[in-house]
Formats: sequence, structure tokens, C-alpha cells
Amino acid sequence: MDQEKILNNLKDGVIKYDEEKVISNSEKVIETGIDINEAILNGLSKGMRIVGDLYEDETYSIPEVLLCADALEAGMNILKPHLKKEKRKEGHVVCIGTVEGDIHSIGKNIVKLMFEVGGFKVIDLGENIESKKIIDILSKENIDVVALSTMMTPTLRNMKDTIDEIRNKFKKVKIMVGGASVSEKTAKLFNADGFAKNAQGALKVLESIVNNNLKEDDDSI
Repeated sequence: MDQEKILNNLKDGVIKYDEEKVISNSEKVIETGIDINEAILNGLSKGMRIVGDLYEDETYSIPEVLLCADALEAGMNILKPHLKKEKRKEGHVVCIGTVEGDIHSIGKNIVKLMFEVGGFKVIDLGENIESKKIIDILSKENIDVVALSTMMTPTLRNMKDTIDEIRNKFKKVKIMVGGASVSEKTAKLFNADGFAKNAQGALKVLESIVNNNLKEDDDSI
């Protein structure tokens, strides 16, 4: 079985919440030596993005989405132990969470995984996070970047308010945003330092933010 077929099977298994299909093809990923990141991003994650679209247009309801998430998790449990993590990027810490009013976790968890694979220490604040909790963790920990996400349009206001509060109290902390309801235009409007539309892009954006921050620090010396 070729790589493209295995990746398509992973994607379809998630969309059709077929755990057995996801598990068997995740095992084939390991057996055939397919890149694990590729399997997660262009197999499991790709399927979940389509599930998100199906939910948005009301083809799927919450029960179907949860079953899809279970299928994705079954695949992740097999693939995650085989991920090769980069050497820890010393001193670089990112905290991640979905904004107040949003309980979605799947996309955030995939992005978290990519950050960890990239060598970053990640503090996961979870879902439905009040700005106070973020401010508290920023007061206690030496955090470089805050990554905020939301899937729902009504919670964009909460994202903007949270960003404003962070900006007022922590001038040096960088902020990146993402999620189904967030666009690059929205990110600029909210004065975020970076935007990513998927997990693969999120790691690149995070690395760019950290590298640019280092250059700014060098220039200030």
C-alpha cells in the first residue's frame, strides 16, 4: 500500500469516525516508515479540518464530531510515541489555550503537539480560558509566546479583549492566534504578532516570532 493511500485512509477514517480504519492505517504508517508528521498533518489533521467544515455547515452535529475526535485520538495514541522531537530550544516557553467561551480542544491539541515536536516547552492552559488565568501564568512563568485559538465567531471579542489585557501588562510577550474563525486580517486587527491557519504553519510562525524577538533583543544591547 502506497503512502498516498494510507494518508487518505487516515483522513477518511477520521471523517467517517471509523476507529478501526484509523488504527490499522496508523500501524501501517509505522510499518512502512512514513514520516510521522506527514501522517498527522496530511492524514489525521486533514480529516479533522474537513470534519470542522462539516460541523460549520451543519452536516455534522456535536455527537458526530466527538466520534471523529475519538478516531483521531486513537491514531494519535499510536503515532505520537514515534515522533522524533527536536532538541529542546532552551529558554523558549509558549503557553496555549482556547479563549473564554470556546470549549474546542482538538485543533489546539494538535498545534500543541507540533510545538513540542519542534522543541518548545508548552504550558497547556486548556479550553474556555479566562484572561485572568493567562495573566496569572504570565506573572509566574517566564513565557515568550502566548498562542490563542477559537473556532467560533462569537468568541472573537473575547480573544481581542484578552490580547489587549496581555499587551497592557506584559509588553515583551508575543502573541499568536489561530482557529477556524480567525483570519490573517483579524490577526492584524487584533494586533497579534503572528497568525497560522493550521498546525504545520503554527510551528513555523512560532519559530519566526522567537527568532525575530532574539534579533530585537540583540539590537537593543
